[in-house]
Amino acid sequence: MTPNSQIPQQLGQYLYQQINDDWSKAMLVLDCQHDEVITCQAFYEKEADETQHPIAVSDHIIDLFKTLFDSAIQNQPENWQRAIFNLTRQGKFSIAFDKENNNKNQ
Repeated sequence: MTPNSQIPQQLGQYLYQQINDDWSKAMLVLDCQHDEVITCQAFYEKEADETQHPIAVSDHIIDLFKTLFDSAIQNQPENWQRAIFNLTRQGKFSIAFDKENNNKNQ
C-alpha cells in the first residue's frame, strides 16, 4: 500500500506522463457522493490558448485519489464531495476540496 504522503507525487507524475503537448496546467477532479466515486476526470490546458483537453484516467489513479480524499476528510465535519488536484508544468501542485449544495429535503 502506498503511504498517503506519496500519493500527490504519484498523481502528479501520472498527469505529467500523459501529456505530450505544450501545457500550463493539469487538473484531476474527483466527485464523490455517499462514499462512492461518481466521476473522476482529468484534463490539461494548453499554454497558448488555455483550452481544456481530456486525459484518460486509469482505475489505479482513481483508487489513489479516492484514498487521498478519504484520508483528508475523515475527521472533517463538512460533507466534502469533490477534490480537485491541480498541477503546474513546474511541478507545483495543490489540492482543494468542495462541498456540493445539498438539499436535505430530497
